Amino acid sequence: MKEKIRKLVSPLYNKVWQSPKGKIKERIRKACDDLPRNQRLMVVSVLLSAFVLVAFFVFGNACYKMGAGYARKSIEIEHIKSMPLPDEPYQDSITVIKAYEEIDSMIEMELPTEKSIDYEDAR
Repeated sequence: MKEKIRKLVSPLYNKVWQSPKGKIKERIRKACDDLPRNQRLMVVSVLLSAFVLVAFFVFGNACYKMGAGYARKSIEIEHIKSMPLPDEPYQDSITVIKAYEEIDSMIEMELPTEKSIDYEDAR
């Protein structure tokens, strides 16, 4: 199953990612190889300097916004509203137990005792 999926996805992956990446890599390599050593060093230095400046700008801008309070999010407090109470009286477990005890006391059943059980009939 995995092999079938790989066979279907592999050509798409190569066409979308591998081929363009390889072509771009070849173009950059050819352009860099054509440059003289001093000019290549200058290009790398300029690109590194630009990267460092952009990184400092992004970091400094983030620090400035935090210090100025732009990054803070205002928090609005919402209070929980009370739920509507039912009109009929609430029946909790205590009233259920009391009702059960009342019903149990109303029912008077005789439980069989050892004397009333006839062992010979039970066999």
